Amino acid sequence: EQAFHRFLVSYTDSLNQSYTAEVKTDPERVRQEIKEIYRQVPSMYGLALPRDYQHPKQVWFNPLYSGVGVLGYMGPFFAESQLNEELLPVQWPFTYAHELSHLLGVSNEAEANYWAYRVCRSSMRPAVRYSAYFGLLPYVLVNASSVLTEEEFREWVKTIRPEVVKDYEYKRMYWNERYSPLLGEVQNQIYNLFLKGNNIPSGRKNYAEVIGMLLSLEEK
Repeated sequence: EQAFHRFLVSYTDSLNQSYTAEVKTDPERVRQEIKEIYRQVPSMYGLALPRDYQHPKQVWFNPLYSGVGVLGYMGPFFAESQLNEELLPVQWPFTYAHELSHLLGVSNEAEANYWAYRVCRSSMRPAVRYSAYFGLLPYVLVNASSVLTEEEFREWVKTIRPEVVKDYEYKRMYWNERYSPLLGEVQNQIYNLFLKGNNIPSGRKNYAEVIGMLLSLEEK
């Protein structure tokens, strides 16, 4: 709990400092930079090197992605990543780095979030760095709501920069307008079983476990 409080203060400061109103970037240049950062990850972590030919594929049923709340997907049959074409600019770098990590050998969703965060925050581009901290925010919120008291949680939220809160509320509204509760619940149940069947006992909760990884690894 003490480690989480220290992390929360440090993360919030970095999130506020990383904010930029200019979140639109050139996707091709961002892809190249993220791949280059992945190439610099020490071999001890066991990641494969990204290839030039690896790039997200388009899909014909993109509205279905939005309807079930899927932002990205790594196809298991042809090892091809796919990104939701309706991704907000602030979400694009983090989501791309997450899905690319799966192509590089990461199966665990928490670990994919970890690499997306570490890679994007190492970018030279302000918009990509902001995407790193913004992409982590939902998982920080989940953990903070369970660790902090209700009053502590409200007080912490007040420390988040208003522009960031506005971006987050807009993101929620944006995806809620596209989300189908019925289809989304079916997808959640199926994907939860899929993850558990692939040696991830926590299922969809695994995404938020990225915070535990950061607490463990940052300490070292």
